[in-house]
Amino acid sequence: MNRVLSKIISFVYPNRCGFCGSVIQHDKLVCARCADRVGREIERSKAQFPLYLSVGEVNFSGCVAAGSYDGAIRDGVLRLKYHFGMNAAKYLVPELRDNLLRAGIVSQCDMITFVPMTMTRKNKYGYNQAEVIARLLSKELGIPVERNLIKKKHTRKAQHEQTLENRRILASKVYKSGRSRMDLNGKTVLLCDDIITSGSTLSECARVLKARGAEKVYCAVLAQLAE
Repeated sequence: MNRVLSKIISFVYPNRCGFCGSVIQHDKLVCARCADRVGREIERSKAQFPLYLSVGEVNFSGCVAAGSYDGAIRDGVLRLKYHFGMNAAKYLVPELRDNLLRAGIVSQCDMITFVPMTMTRKNKYGYNQAEVIARLLSKELGIPVERNLIKKKHTRKAQHEQTLENRRILASKVYKSGRSRMDLNGKTVLLCDDIITSGSTLSECARVLKARGAEKVYCAVLAQLAE
């Protein structure tokens, strides 16, 4: 009966590759073609980019990514962002975990949090992709996730549609301290998001955390935008 039920569920809700969306076996996260593409892209990213990504004057101490925002990885991030493509996050987070360990960041972190989204946007998509990444990392690293440290005010302006300077200005207006009463004094926080481009969003969220007392903020993302 369980086997029959499993086949019915697989037929109605087919498991899909986290990067291209093709139907795959129920116990897989990625198709063979995309696994090869992602593997090559990750190796190329390691050769092209330093482990730490520094983006001008920022409020975080460093940012670690699984790979660059290009090719199959970009496809996976977009599927996660807009099409409930959890398999992309599940596939890339172990690489992100390993990079964080190599950077020596994990042993410093007291908690993990994530870039928030407005309730309007969360209701539209059903989840916050940054929170998905944070919770997957929490399971991998054994570091607790803290919610509501930061809140985002509603705005009609999309961050990705702004110039670099306007992104910084917009971020400073929409990210505020959240309702959590967690004491951050002297703590080191790992802040998660799906992608880093200009660094404005992560920097502003790091500023909010430091204003609450955090000593250091490190960032972890699935992808960094190639220069």
